[in-house]
Amino acid sequence: MRVSRVVRAVQQRWGVIFDIDGVLIQGYKPIPGAAEALRALDDARVPYAFMTNGGGVLEAQKAADLAARLGRSEPFGANRMLLSHTPFRALADRFQDRRVLVVGASRTAEVAASYGFDFASGLAVTTPQIASGTPEICPFPPLATSALPGVNVNAPDAPAIEAVLIFYEPNDWGTELQVITDAVAGGRPMGSGDKQVAEVWASNADFLWRAGYPVSRLGNGAFLESLKAVWRRRSGHDLQIQECGKPHKVQFDAAEAMLAEVAGVSTSSFSRIYMIGDNPAADIRGANAAQGPWRSILVRTGVYQGPSHFTGDAAEAPWRLEPDVHEAVRRLLAESHGEP
Repeated sequence: MRVSRVVRAVQQRWGVIFDIDGVLIQGYKPIPGAAEALRALDDARVPYAFMTNGGGVLEAQKAADLAARLGRSEPFGANRMLLSHTPFRALADRFQDRRVLVVGASRTAEVAASYGFDFASGLAVTTPQIASGTPEICPFPPLATSALPGVNVNAPDAPAIEAVLIFYEPNDWGTELQVITDAVAGGRPMGSGDKQVAEVWASNADFLWRAGYPVSRLGNGAFLESLKAVWRRRSGHDLQIQECGKPHKVQFDAAEAMLAEVAGVSTSSFSRIYMIGDNPAADIRGANAAQGPWRSILVRTGVYQGPSHFTGDAAEAPWRLEPDVHEAVRRLLAESHGEP
């Protein structure tokens, strides 16, 4: 991508927030033109950062992995990477002296520990720990194991689980559904079974996401729908879940603050922030609802595979629809002599 020198880009204080899966990469491969689009923004001194509903790893690891997949010699800073569960950092102090169940595949326990959740004392526990340490809590052997010691949540002196924190979608849905619903109902056999006792927090409501497979895959939102249905059938009540991640405003506020830090300015300095994403329900709906400087740009390389003229829900209608991220960035830079 050849771009003329754009001196006024910084003066205008516009920047870009990128989704990752389906926008910059697909599975393990970069989407054609993605690396060139980022280099063009670097050349034009336009600030940008990343906001994904992915997670299960440390922000620094995700940033380094993305840079490697895009063929960059230098990793992106962790300060440019907002994962779905990054806002959970604030919950470590809130639940400092209370037991919480940490849910998620990949390296979720390591992430939670880095945020300040205490696994050493047993106040933070995972489902594999409970499955291995609580006799017969699961009728069938769980798929996942843990290097952390087993925890018997039914021991006489065991503290009650007061919150379930779903950092990232789990692999073993059956075991997780059993243990989570037990925890929500009180966590022990003597629990009432029909009242929600524990808080439930979830960091990602994506029903679908785009990986390397030709058809979008079920995400954490699908797991949450399953959990809600099981709880409703078990208790007769709706499960109350507090959420972050896209499309929730807390995530877009955090992204705006992150972009301002990258640019070295205040959040009020931006006249435009462009959210480039592939998922109308997450990226576009969230940016549209955030209002203010936000403008949504939908690309057709991920979840959205529809026509070039968007015909879906009005709340998910993009400000602009582009074939891919390369064209989206090229057009923004071409227009940057004025306010895009």
